Parts: sequence; C-alpha cells; structure tokens
Amino acid sequence: MIHYRHLAVFLCFIFSGLSAQQTVIDSLKAEIEAAEYDTTKISLWIDLAYEIQDSTSLDAARKAHQLSKSISYPKYIARSEAVYGLFLAEHDLDSGITLINRGANRYLENDFTERAANALYIKGIVNEVYGTTDSATSAYEQSIALAEEYEHFLELGNSAYSLANMYNIRGQNVKALGWAHKAKNAYESGSHQKKIGQSLNLIGIIYDQSGLYSEALDSYLKAREIAIQTDDIDNEILISNNMGVIYDEMNNTQKSMEYYGDALEKARINNMDENEATLLNNLSYIHLKNGDTARAIDFLKRSLQIDLTDTYPCFESYPLEGLGAVYIALDKLDTAEVVLNQALSTGEMCEDAAILTAVHKDLGMLHSAKGNLPRAEEAFAKSLTISMASNMKNETKGTLYELYKFHKRYNNTSEAMKYLEAYQSLVDSLYEAKNVEKATQLASEYEFRKQVAKMEQERMESEKKFADEIQAKTYQNRLIMLALLLFFLLAASLGRSYYIIQKRNKKLRWLNDEKNKLMGIVAHDLRNPLNMIIGLMPLFQDVVAKSKDKNLEKYVELLETSSERMRDMIDRVLDISAIENMKVNLKLEKTNLTDLTYSSIHNFDVIASQKQIAIIDNIDKSDERFANVDPNYLVQVIDNLLSNAIKFSDRGKQIEVSLLSENNHHEIVVKDQGPGISEDEQKNLFKAYTTLSSKPTEQERSTGLGLSIAYKFVKAMGGEIKCQSKPGEGTTFNLKFEKA
Repeated sequence: MIHYRHLAVFLCFIFSGLSAQQTVIDSLKAEIEAAEYDTTKISLWIDLAYEIQDSTSLDAARKAHQLSKSISYPKYIARSEAVYGLFLAEHDLDSGITLINRGANRYLENDFTERAANALYIKGIVNEVYGTTDSATSAYEQSIALAEEYEHFLELGNSAYSLANMYNIRGQNVKALGWAHKAKNAYESGSHQKKIGQSLNLIGIIYDQSGLYSEALDSYLKAREIAIQTDDIDNEILISNNMGVIYDEMNNTQKSMEYYGDALEKARINNMDENEATLLNNLSYIHLKNGDTARAIDFLKRSLQIDLTDTYPCFESYPLEGLGAVYIALDKLDTAEVVLNQALSTGEMCEDAAILTAVHKDLGMLHSAKGNLPRAEEAFAKSLTISMASNMKNETKGTLYELYKFHKRYNNTSEAMKYLEAYQSLVDSLYEAKNVEKATQLASEYEFRKQVAKMEQERMESEKKFADEIQAKTYQNRLIMLALLLFFLLAASLGRSYYIIQKRNKKLRWLNDEKNKLMGIVAHDLRNPLNMIIGLMPLFQDVVAKSKDKNLEKYVELLETSSERMRDMIDRVLDISAIENMKVNLKLEKTNLTDLTYSSIHNFDVIASQKQIAIIDNIDKSDERFANVDPNYLVQVIDNLLSNAIKFSDRGKQIEVSLLSENNHHEIVVKDQGPGISEDEQKNLFKAYTTLSSKPTEQERSTGLGLSIAYKFVKAMGGEIKCQSKPGEGTTFNLKFEKA
C-alpha cells in the first residue's frame, strides 16, 4: 500500500469545477443581448463559456470565434481562437490544438508575448490531459522560453511547475526537482506568495520520495508558513497531509495522526472532498499497519465513494491498491487480484510511477501466496525496476523486503540473503541517525519558534494592558475627586431625572421595535413592485432602438441602474431587520434522529483518537426516532457539543452519547469527563463570547460563540437545551425535541 501525496496539479481545471450560479449565467446572456460592440460580445461569450462549464460551453466558445471573423482586432481574434480550441479539444483534440496554436501565433505576431506564453501553457495542459506527453512537454518548454525572454514570471512559473509535476508523476525525479526549483525562483521574482508555497510543497514531495527527510521537512515547513500567511487553506491541508506521510515513514505514528487529523477536520469544514478522500486513503494505511483491517477497508471505501473523476482522474488507483493490499492480508486473493488489476489499468493510463511500483509489489505478494512463482518474480522485478528508476527509496525498500521473504519462503537462501543485504543497506541510509535527527530537530525548532513568537506576543499584550490600567487608574482617581465635589449638588435632581429617563427609555424601546417592524414591512412591500419594474425594463429596448431621441437610451440605462441599486438597498434593509430580530431561516422536516446522531458522532472518530479519547455510542440503530427539526442546524449543534467535549477533555478520557425517549419527547445526551462548569459560569453559558475558567486541554481554539449559536438554533426549532455540571465531575448537555 502507498501514500497519496496530491502529486497531480489540477489537470482538468478547464472542464471541471462548481457550477456557476444561474443568475450569473442569465446576467451574462442579458449583457450579450444588450452589447453594442462585437468586441464586447466576444469577451462576454468567452466569459459565458467558462461560467457554464457543461456541454454548452463549446457552443458559447464557438459563437465567440465566429463573431471574431467579422472584426480586425488581433487580441480578440487570438483569444477567441485559443478559447474555442480549448473547449473543442475535448471533442476533437487535433482541431483544438490547431486553434490554440493559431491563437498563440497571432498573439506573437502582434507582440502580446504574455498572452502567447499563457496560450502555450494551456496547450501543454490540454496535451497532458489527453495523454500526449511529448507534445505537452514541448508546449511547456516553448511557454517557458518565451516567458523567460520577456520576464513574464507567472507564466514561467506555471509552465515550469507543470513540467515538474509531470516528471514527478512519471518517476523522473531528477528532472522534476530542477523544474520545481525553477518554478519557485520564477514565483519569487514575481512575488506570487501562494505559488511559492505550492512549489515548495512539490519540492518537499520529491525530496521525501528520495528519502531525504530533513530536506523534505524543511520545504514543507516553509510552505506551511506561507500557506498560513496567505490564507491558502487548500495548500495548508495538502502540506499537513504530506507531513503526516513523512512522519509515518519515519515511524512516528502519533505525530503523523496529529497532522492527518488536523487536515481532515479542516477539509470537512471547508467541504474539500478531494482533500478528504486523500486523507482517508492515507489514514487507512496506518490502520492496516496496525492490523486493523476492518477500519482500513472502511476508510478506503469512504475514499472511493468521493467522486474525483473530473479533477483527479487517476486518484481511484490509490484506494483500489490499498484495498488490494488489505484483501491480501485477509487472504481474499481472488478479490484482491480483481481490485489490483483495476488499479494497475488506471496507473498505466496515467503513467503514475508511484502506483505502478506499489501494485506490482502487491501482485508479486498475491502470486507468491497462490504459489505461482514465475508470475510473482516477474511482478516483483517490475516493481523494483520502476521504483529504482524513479529514485523512490521507500517503495524500493518495501519491494526488496518482499523479495527477501519470497525467496526465503521457497528456500532460495542465496537470493534471499542478497535481497536482505540490499534491503538492510537501504534502511541504514534512509534511517541514518543524522538524517532522522536533523528532520526531528527541524520540526522541534519550528515548534519552538512558534512558542517564542506566541510568548512574545502575550508579553507585549500584557505590558500594554498594564500600562493602560495604570493610565486608567490615574484618570479614574481624578474623576473620583471631581465626582465627590459634584455628587451633593446632583443628588437632589437625580431621583426625578431617573424617573423621567426610565419612562423615555421605555418609549424609545417601543419606538425602536416599531421602527424595525415598519422597516421590514415597507422594504418587503417595496421589493415586489420594484422587481416588476426591473422585469419590464427589457421591453424598453425596442422603443429605444426605434426612437430618434439620442438621450432616450441614456435615460433608460439610468433608470435600470437606479432600480437595481434600490433593490440592493432594500435587500440590505431586510437582512439588517432579520439580524436584529434574531430570525433563523428554518426548514423543519421530519428527521430520523437515530441516523443523524449516529453519523454525526462518527465524524469525530479520527479527531478524538488523536487525544486517545473514546466516544461511547449508546445508540440503538434499530430503533428509529423522529422529530420535526432542521437537520442541517441540528448537525451543527451536535458537532459543537462533541467538539467542545473533546477540547476540554484530557487524554484517555471518554465521551458518552445517548438517544433516549420518554413521554412525548426524544432526548440527545452528550456526557464528558472534563473539568466541569461552576454554577456561576453556567448562568452565562449560552451567551455570546462567554469564556470559562477551564481551558482546552491542548491549546485548541475556542471563540466563545458556539454554545450561543447552538442555543439559538435549538430554540428556533422548538427544542430545549440544558447543561448539568459540577466542577471535577464532567459536563452533560441534553437536547430535547417533541416526537414527530
């Protein structure tokens, strides 16, 4: 079984992604209809082609290209050719590439060198997607040469990065490393910080595959700092995954699980399916090593259920190879062979050296177990050849050890000893004390720098707070002296003033409530006729076209713009009114609390296992319990309670979750063994920004908003939330809803 490191760049980014909002598409179509100039229409048709992202994208690109034949602006003609070629390539690769070439040449003829370099880069991407790697390499190199000559650093970096990635996938890591460094240098020259972090991540992957752990870890740590600084959450997750891989290879399972768990939580929070699939695959590897085959299979199947066909067409070969390895361990050899052949087919199509060496090794083990010695030896030899040619030392080590076991099993002592010596020599080089020690030291220094920076920040904040307190006290003392002088003069008038103020405050609160209601009613009632006006605006186009009054078109445009601005203002008023009245947009439906609670609990298995916390599931899955709730809001409430229970519990503790029924109610109970909450603190527990005297046990973050939001959601659904706790005896939260 092999780790997945996110080697692939988004090769299919052109034809994949989230569907655009229909309102954006409709808006673009309306703009095309209203556009006066052909150049404007060409740009809008191209924008529409990218936004639609389905089979009709080609039609939009074709219309832009056809329209470009009637104009004489080279920039627009070239762009329409390149974009039409881009979408046409999916249906007719040769014709698509021809058009992209024509666009690139037209850019060059008219000195649009940066656009020409970009067109050549896109040509490389298209060729790589459709498997013509020689043509892809040539296109990337042409883009690099042009970008280098004219110092277009972004295009230079993108093409060099793509070449590095392509060589890395195919196991040519010496070339890959050179291009990765070239990409990094180009991004640095252009000050593209996020791209620098991404190239450092790729450099770390190449070093890791070569067994250079300290160099790999150094690159990962630098990349992670950049990802955090630039808020590049996707790359931060990828780097955490890769750091989990390297710690696993260095046999530091606890550290590996910490990075995997942190990355998995962030991937789920940000709905990043491709990252979640990667992490599930790698976590299954650790469970298989620990002998937990059932958990490994569960993680691999969950990884396969996430459809990444569009963005990562080669990804499924990794969980398939993992399943094959698990089935071999379970002695289900026929099932293993079917799954491994599927993985092999995908790996060969993608020319993925990492997966090919792993699958051939697994097939060698499988045929050895079946007693088919020639096929076993052939498979092992292929695995060894690919891994050594690709300088993937960890994979080479694994194959050498399997060859030793194979020859030992069949009493071929001399061959067995040969492979054992080669294996031991490679292990000694990989786990040389200086190599691992340097990597460990780097990680320790990184953590130390973070702690020092945190302490320095806390010191500065403490000093500022102390200085502010001294200044405030000095000012306060002066005010007290002045107040004492004025107190006796004001005392007589305060009583009567207090009564008047209270009366006025009561009236002001009533007026404010009435104002909020009136704002909501007026804004809501105004929006309908305004929408009717906006809907009628297109009818004026014919009148404008026929009118001889040159100012009429300007007046109609002004009316349309003003109407849109007014609708935006009304929408903002409605939003403000909803927020002030604390309304929640509920969608209550009859929901099976048993299934919802059960699935919510087990989303936290990995995170809880990082602190050796056991989540005890006291739910009878056969007993369905229904209530009228909004399932999305209820999941957020349960997630918040479980997350808090984990944060405030020490290692080795346990959390119990139960689902009970009595009379006309169902009750969800979350009980932890944390420090507990005092009676005084419980009074403010469900208020926003409440901070407790107890702190998360391992410096996890806590905003103080979670329970206030949970309280609001539960009340809005007609439920009840309560807390029972005593200091030192843990905390229990009860959620109660009426039966449906």
